[in-house]
Amino acid sequence: MNPQDDSGAHSLPVNPNAWNPDGHGFQCISIQDSPPAFDATWAWVDEPWSVHSYPHVKLATPALPARLSSISALFLSAQWSMGPGSHPLPALDVDMSGLSAIDVAANVAFDIFADRNPRFAGNARTAETEIMIWLGKFGAAQPLGFASGSACLDITLGNTHFILYKGQNQRGTSVFTWVATSNVASFAAEVSPLLQSLWRNGLVSPYSKIGLVEFGSEAFHSPGNVTFSASGFGIHLLPGPAPELMVEPVTATCSAAISVYMHCKGSWLFSLSIIGTVTTALSFF
Repeated sequence: MNPQDDSGAHSLPVNPNAWNPDGHGFQCISIQDSPPAFDATWAWVDEPWSVHSYPHVKLATPALPARLSSISALFLSAQWSMGPGSHPLPALDVDMSGLSAIDVAANVAFDIFADRNPRFAGNARTAETEIMIWLGKFGAAQPLGFASGSACLDITLGNTHFILYKGQNQRGTSVFTWVATSNVASFAAEVSPLLQSLWRNGLVSPYSKIGLVEFGSEAFHSPGNVTFSASGFGIHLLPGPAPELMVEPVTATCSAAISVYMHCKGSWLFSLSIIGTVTTALSFF
């Protein structure tokens, strides 16, 4: 196993998470054990402004839960593809014109949950804080806080530029979303600067503990079939004192009133070799 990857030592549950299905849509999941990968084919017609499902893999590491201020480094990686139709595209292939032609609204994102109480940190329903890292954005899909103009900060990791938005979902969870300004179909980065920007600016408690990390795609809307494919996903967390990074202050708009709408709860480049098996968990939330 590559020493920078913890995922191979654990089963990786894949969940369709069709938590808000509509009466005219569907979703199917196909899972590959070795190397770990999955495809999700879906079509959701009604309520195009709402997230209907979040097909995802749960990333495992024995270092969780981990206090934000005690994370020396957090490496995340994933590869993905997306296009119209019922057949997966080759890895890293994103059919932008085809997705636009059928009015697809979706994202591709890591979803991280944290809470000051470690008992709640590992549950997407109970965690008080949600931190998303969007690697892809299609159509009308927008992060919470976008409509109110509450862009907080921008950071560049390697060649990827992220903008931070702050919002709140219907459960009252504080949601902080880092949105890449262009789609990144192959991602491998040390993302602790994104976390430090939150707690060093007082947006999240430094005593909050990350308890759950997932990777997948929030599916909002498509009248025709769409297939999302994910592979090469991995996590490695190094515990220890957080390095003293230079953190820019957030903008004044970041403290403005935050918006509420339907939402799913639940670079420094390096090479990862993912080893392990995938355990299918086809239960709906």
